[in-house]
Amino acid sequence: MRILQVVFILFFVFKLEAQNYELENVTFEELMESKHHIDTSAVASIMFKKQETNFKYKKDDGFVCTTDFSIKIKIYKKEGLKFADFKIPYFVGYSNLRDESVKIVKAYTYNLSGNKIIKTKVTSESKFENKLNEFWETKIIAFPDVKVGSIIELRYVLKSQNLSVLPDFQFQYSIPVDYAEYISKIPEFYIYKAIKQGYVDVEYNEKVEQASQTFDDKYGNLLSMNYKQINSRYQTKNVPSLIEENFSNNIENYYGKIDNELQIIRMPNEEPEKIATTWEDVTNSIYKEKNFGEELFKTDYFAKQINNLLLNQENNKMDLIFNYVKNNIVWNGKYGYFPKTGVEEAFKNKTGNVAEINLMLVSMLNYAGLNAFPILISTKDNGIAIFPSRTKFNYVIAGVELNDKTIVLLDATNKNASPNIIPERAMNWFGRMIRKNGTSEMVNLYPEKSSIENVSVLAELKTDGTIKGKQRKLLTDYYAFEYRNENGNRNKENYIEELEKRENFSLVEEYKLDNLNDLTKPIIETYSFTSNSLVDIIGSKIYFSPMLFHQITENPFKAENRLYPVDFNFPIKDSYTFSIKIPEGYVLESKPESLNIAMEDNKGSFKYTVSENMGTIQFACSLEINAPIIESAYYQHLKEFFNQIVLKQNEKIVLIKK
Repeated sequence: MRILQVVFILFFVFKLEAQNYELENVTFEELMESKHHIDTSAVASIMFKKQETNFKYKKDDGFVCTTDFSIKIKIYKKEGLKFADFKIPYFVGYSNLRDESVKIVKAYTYNLSGNKIIKTKVTSESKFENKLNEFWETKIIAFPDVKVGSIIELRYVLKSQNLSVLPDFQFQYSIPVDYAEYISKIPEFYIYKAIKQGYVDVEYNEKVEQASQTFDDKYGNLLSMNYKQINSRYQTKNVPSLIEENFSNNIENYYGKIDNELQIIRMPNEEPEKIATTWEDVTNSIYKEKNFGEELFKTDYFAKQINNLLLNQENNKMDLIFNYVKNNIVWNGKYGYFPKTGVEEAFKNKTGNVAEINLMLVSMLNYAGLNAFPILISTKDNGIAIFPSRTKFNYVIAGVELNDKTIVLLDATNKNASPNIIPERAMNWFGRMIRKNGTSEMVNLYPEKSSIENVSVLAELKTDGTIKGKQRKLLTDYYAFEYRNENGNRNKENYIEELEKRENFSLVEEYKLDNLNDLTKPIIETYSFTSNSLVDIIGSKIYFSPMLFHQITENPFKAENRLYPVDFNFPIKDSYTFSIKIPEGYVLESKPESLNIAMEDNKGSFKYTVSENMGTIQFACSLEINAPIIESAYYQHLKEFFNQIVLKQNEKIVLIKK
């Protein structure tokens, strides 16, 4: 009898656990939960996510992929309410396939009213579609009556004829995931390679089984098909949240995820067909597309203008053509590596998408005798192209190979861009440069040259705590590029008002800005300032930071650990030299000690010195980050490095009355 009781209890526990991974099985205990059982700081959690991919055969379409998604989310804090607005993107830009479709099967909100569970169904008014661009649409579900403590459930089906890549299985987010499971049932005719992303372990098992399907032929006869099927199952539990910190690139690149990329199609009685198994396959197939490769060889539409532009010019052809395209063709904000209307139409209408502008640029550069190539890119918001796939790219720039084999990067979509200064959206690890024979090679998209910010200040401190001074700031490369993008079209008076507010100045005068439109020179900004908020006077002493208003006030790296790299975008060299006159009647009582520290492997350095000479404080500080990307293995050292910087930069000079 006791054995039977144990068996019954075990069966009940197993059944209860299984029920928790099914929709429409919300319990009173789950709704009463006020915090996550592991991560008590979580604003919400995914109680479970299940995903199953199947292949269905249709007489007109052949095999079609259908993926069934089920997800159950618990809201713990008001910051978690955003997870009740669910967005499902799907692709609608195929030229030879039907658009993908999303069908909402179930969607509910659960709440407690006393001891009663209230279940609210999502109505059609809470489900709508939003067109993101010409290629993507989004199904949006706004769950009703969601509050702290609510549970939401959703089941939907994504249908696609595109079998080149299956819907990814993401099992990590910015909130914890209690349980995640993915099942795929794939006919033997399609061989996929599963690629794991992220830092979470996943259980995996696979088996081959017999399968069959029935379908009608074109005459209405019922036919059956028998084949072997590869059934795969991925499973993981208690997946921690991955929180986005400063300098993260795109956090989506680092979430735990499984991608399935089609490698081989092997139909009965046919030779196996390799599909995008290498980068060469991918780039060669793109290059051979009519609306890519052929666009590079069209020259008649611009020949007259370029001939006139280069008349008697031999030494700066690249810059002349680059500036011509930037200043004459306006980017319409559209991505893609295929032209939409074609390079000729873009040239005629003086506007185009990124492909039309930069493929036109490549063609013009080659016409002028330079060695130019298109470079395929996945933008930061599109993720990293970690495996060979046409679908992973969404952008294209130009590359010019110089005699010493150096590659110069050019993107004519931004008026402030210059050679090797491309927009941040395109600075995403590596691109693939396609040569004229269709072969390709990897190109680093991050700059090696440091961008410089050089600040010098001459100031005088008054006995009432007022500081008056003059500042000169010099910015090069990416610092200058960012400044021009942010402030190039701003009204001078409005900018000065914001500067006064940002730095707590009481007055800014004699403002001057040099080289705003001359991209070959650094930005130089000078102005005089008055501030009443940089000094503390306590009794007979004056306290102030020698960095005045330039110090880093808090460490940007707060996480205890970090699994993904730190992305600074570009190497930096920041330097500050200040001369601050001590007011009459005061002398230096104490000052910060000098500091000279460096990171491992020359990743960065920091120097800081303060001295006093004949009533004047002389201050110098420099910060260098020598690599655009710093691997997570250096995180603890980087965090401590910045901790020391923050502590040092916020130390005070103390003056005392004579």
